[in-house]
Amino acid sequence: MATNGNLEDGRRNELAALGHALAGRSHGVARSIADRWGETGGFDKTPRAEELRSEIERFTMLATDAVAEYLVTQQPPAQEQADAPHRPDPAPVDQRLSLAGLTKLYLYWRDAAELAVSQEAVRLDSSPAVIEEAVAMVRAGADGSVVGMSEQFDSAYGELRAQLAEEQARLGFLALHDPLTGLPNRSLFFEQLTRALGALSHRNAQVAVLYLDIDHFKSVNDLGGHSMGDQLLIAVGTRLSQIVRPGDTAARLGGDEFVVLCEDLHGGNAAAAALADRIGKALSAPLAIDGRILTPSASIGVKVASPGDDPSVVLSHADRAMYQAKQRGRARCEIYVGAD
Repeated sequence: MATNGNLEDGRRNELAALGHALAGRSHGVARSIADRWGETGGFDKTPRAEELRSEIERFTMLATDAVAEYLVTQQPPAQEQADAPHRPDPAPVDQRLSLAGLTKLYLYWRDAAELAVSQEAVRLDSSPAVIEEAVAMVRAGADGSVVGMSEQFDSAYGELRAQLAEEQARLGFLALHDPLTGLPNRSLFFEQLTRALGALSHRNAQVAVLYLDIDHFKSVNDLGGHSMGDQLLIAVGTRLSQIVRPGDTAARLGGDEFVVLCEDLHGGNAAAAALADRIGKALSAPLAIDGRILTPSASIGVKVASPGDDPSVVLSHADRAMYQAKQRGRARCEIYVGAD
């Protein structure tokens, strides 16, 4: 009469025999999976198709070898073995296919591996219990891989969504901000101006636009190239951001032209002129760039808006006043008070 120990040894030996037999068929299993993949339209007619076929064969052969080793040792594969199909050599198949494609591939592999185990079990006259256990091992390997892939896919999808959200935020910022200085650009400034003018009739405060142009900017570019000019523009943008009042908007319209929107102004032209004078003095502080000391200045045009004013006209009037400041000596402020 057989003892439990003998029965256990017999089971182990039968599983090990099936494992060795399966290992001997791993190349054939891999080829059959690649053939099935091709029959279902999985390969296109590009040079990369053969590369993908080779990778599928390598991928599924390693998976078969891992299950074969499991049958031989009755021990779960080491982490290095489990990770073998995913090694970047040269480009793992799980980085080439979608989650749906990978799931289909593992199901193909499970079917082929089960068939090979069943055929070898018949050849070796394995007991039904051993066959059932061997097939369960194959299914557990495939199902575990699919679950693992799903978890990896979910993680990668989450990372991708975070990256997309970050990129969308970056593009959204760039759409409304100057890439050099980080200040609002013309589009965002015009939106802010339109909103401020629309609310003007409901507020006691006034709205003013200060239009700034850096004096002799071309000579800075001629002196130190566009790099020096860019650094000057950045410095001007930084100083404007620091000097404007809370609630004011400093923007760069383009080139060496900047603009400030004052939404809570009390005192009309006199208050706007005082603010322009303060900004002009702040901008004219000496500045070290590339070992040179620059003393920038700006010509400033001011327009204090009235209820019902058109935003484009307000900006145009401030621009016109700025040109008057240029014509009258630069480094000064002029207020638009009407037609020239």
